[in-house]
Amino acid sequence: MNRPIDRSLRTAFLAGALAAAVIFASLAAAPAGAQKFPEFSDARLKQGRAIWLATCEACHANDVAGAPLVTNKASWAPRLAKGKETLYQSALGGLTGAKGTQMPPRGGNDKLTDDQVRAAVDYMMAIVK
Repeated sequence: MNRPIDRSLRTAFLAGALAAAVIFASLAAAPAGAQKFPEFSDARLKQGRAIWLATCEACHANDVAGAPLVTNKASWAPRLAKGKETLYQSALGGLTGAKGTQMPPRGGNDKLTDDQVRAAVDYMMAIVK
């Protein structure tokens, strides 16, 4: 038996559906990692963040290919102790280990300049300090 839906119930349903659509659209418009990772006021770190989100986040936020997660400060302590020049060289030239390529040069993005790679490394170091 079909009964007409109460007007106030239909209005409430439509309002809820509209609110859910607005929330979903706003989340879908933002880059995936943009909400999870900090923003800094420094212009270089802002640049580094944008590069990092576009190139580095895929591995360093998702445990891909053994990449150290930026959420694991303990795994970064020995890397930070080597100094930023060593980290720059690793990011620029890539890393090869017993299992082969661990990280491709420039995180696999050959279009990045040396300065852009260094900015992304600076951003990552700012997260893990």
